[in-house]
Amino acid sequence: MLAKKFYLVFVPLILCQCAFAQQEVLVLKGGTIIDVTDFGNSERDIPNATVVIEGGRIRAAGNASSVKVPKGAKVINVTGKYIVPGLIDCFGIINDQGYANAYLYMGVTTAVMTEDNRRGKIDWAVKPSPRKIMLDAYWGAKSRRVSVGGVENAGFEVVRSWSTEEIDHDIDSLGRAGVKVLLVHYAVVPAQLPAIVAACKRNKIATIGELGLSSYGEAVQAGILSFVHTSRYSADMLPDSLRKVYSTSPFGPPARAYYEYITGQKDLAGNPKLQELSKLYRDHRVGLIPTAAMVEYPEMDFSTNPWLEPIASIIDERMIEFEPLDKSTGKPKNPSPVRQGAVPALFEIDKVFTKNGARYLTGSGTDAFGTLPGISLHNELAMLSHYGLTNRQVLAAATHNFSLLWDWTSIGKVEQGRDANILVLDQNPVMSLQHLKAISILIVEGNIIDRNKLMQKP
Repeated sequence: MLAKKFYLVFVPLILCQCAFAQQEVLVLKGGTIIDVTDFGNSERDIPNATVVIEGGRIRAAGNASSVKVPKGAKVINVTGKYIVPGLIDCFGIINDQGYANAYLYMGVTTAVMTEDNRRGKIDWAVKPSPRKIMLDAYWGAKSRRVSVGGVENAGFEVVRSWSTEEIDHDIDSLGRAGVKVLLVHYAVVPAQLPAIVAACKRNKIATIGELGLSSYGEAVQAGILSFVHTSRYSADMLPDSLRKVYSTSPFGPPARAYYEYITGQKDLAGNPKLQELSKLYRDHRVGLIPTAAMVEYPEMDFSTNPWLEPIASIIDERMIEFEPLDKSTGKPKNPSPVRQGAVPALFEIDKVFTKNGARYLTGSGTDAFGTLPGISLHNELAMLSHYGLTNRQVLAAATHNFSLLWDWTSIGKVEQGRDANILVLDQNPVMSLQHLKAISILIVEGNIIDRNKLMQKP
């Protein structure tokens, strides 16, 4: 039974788990600040830069000729290195200290987390940790799970949709509780979308659509800011008869029918509905979150085994309950043949969206389908690159795009006034995304985190 209107989660008011009571002034001197603005289309890097950090925030950032080094500051020479914002994973979870360490080690300084039956419970007490931000799912109705085609709980049916007054009450309560991202879910109907969008704006809550009874076109027009999972945000391309059953049975036989449909298209890229949808996403400045690290990445010929990353050694594999990968191969243990066969088509869909100018945000889906904290975000970046984004556009998707699409103006860029979540890299990430792993200095909320200590098992 899905009888609850929402899950009320109280988020700690102090989001930084690693700040000291008093911080010294820290200066990074001599590196190059990489430009991640304009969705990665701007190339105005700042060479010979100076970044002044105080009280967990960036006090000044710019060319050395324009930034004064405060007297008594601790100065770190980063000449020849590259300075970028910390990475953002907008769809994951931190279950324990090992997860937090892995995120940090891989340069993820902000993690948006969701609790569900695939990912388990969030551990709010871990430290050090990325900034932890709560995502909550909103169905907009009293609904119940039903069996479809002999598959238990594969679908849902609505008992009663909530009124505008109830929506306002629910989302205002979530805002007071500290929720910053709302997953607008399957049971929400088109008539509810304006009230949900207005309430989220009022509470400064970003919106992600994973829709059923509302079309993605209707959600775009209503003002939903972003959409998650390729297999969901491409649903409007389906024939009307299939779209109707898929909307209420996203986990059962209709999901299989979706995969069979996209796999059976002789000219998927030329599908008129897909082309129309891609132009809609382009023209309305929404963000797409493929979570391709979950299903697509393991099947790619360029994929690597995530368990071979050094930081994976501290992750407790028992925490990964939903379709974990084989540790020896990095491949699914018992893959669905139909879903596996649809991977090339899913890949092609996002290539179409990319070619037509869609914008992206980064979410790994951790830890469903064997995805690992931090590590799988880098796999998501690799997928975005193979869709056709430039390396700079991929880096923007993991940083400043959140400022442009979700109005998160305190993170995502190395500039005065923003939070000091910073990576200093040995090599230029614009030349290769692999260079994002070559982290020389990791700074979270103004504090330098010792990456070697993160490798120690909690």
